[in-house]
Amino acid sequence: MYFNYIVLFLELVHVFFSIFVSYNEGSIKGGVNMPENNDIYQKLGYFSEIVAADRKRKEYDIKNHSVVYAGCKPDFLFIGDSITQYWELEAYFDRPGQFLINRGIEGDTTTYLNKRFQVDALQLKPRYCIMGIGVNDTICLEGDYWKLIPPLPYDEVLYTAQANIKEIIQKAKASSTTLILASLLPIRIDVSLHEADRKRFIRDLNQWLEETAEKERLIFLDYYSAASYPGTDRLLDGITYDGLHPNANGYALMSSVLKNTLKKHHITI
Repeated sequence: MYFNYIVLFLELVHVFFSIFVSYNEGSIKGGVNMPENNDIYQKLGYFSEIVAADRKRKEYDIKNHSVVYAGCKPDFLFIGDSITQYWELEAYFDRPGQFLINRGIEGDTTTYLNKRFQVDALQLKPRYCIMGIGVNDTICLEGDYWKLIPPLPYDEVLYTAQANIKEIIQKAKASSTTLILASLLPIRIDVSLHEADRKRFIRDLNQWLEETAEKERLIFLDYYSAASYPGTDRLLDGITYDGLHPNANGYALMSSVLKNTLKKHHITI
């Protein structure tokens, strides 16, 4: 008998809570006068997997909503992995009235950038989208000893990255955004047992990116050549924090490459 009373009580609580939430949602929408473009805002939410792309999900969903809500269209949107995320854009690009957005995520891969590209880039309708992604795909070449995950075949990893980037390019071409492809940077990771494979991947993907950019009539940013000693794959001294992530000097070099390349196409950043 007492159990029935408890069930009834819980059902009443659920009903009152539902009414309360519905009332408040209606009050908020009515009081703030939500604009029409709020209805077309796309929220990605979590992938519900243990992936790097989820690390900034809540932050970027909120920020994306704000951009769509305000109807602001970025001049340049940067998207990629930690090399993009750590780039303090305003310190290097200070053109008055220019709207820059950073949607880099530490540890991101081509697979998950492809999945979030519509939400984190295209729905914000930037004029230009600068994309640098792929170095974390090379982690698959190493596998994970402790998780008993074997390394993936080299050709499979490279093919997957290329396939993801091809899809991203097609998504961008179907939009009003101009996609700009950036090369990967050279690396020096002495603790990696597969550094040679990772360097090979970077060279091969960069060559493919450059050829693809020419084929698709896209701008290609050659950070790699500027960041390595001439005729080698050796990373310049003094431009990274740890052999992978640029320091202030590294970002200054990348900024120079970006500005000079865009200038050739009559674009100012």
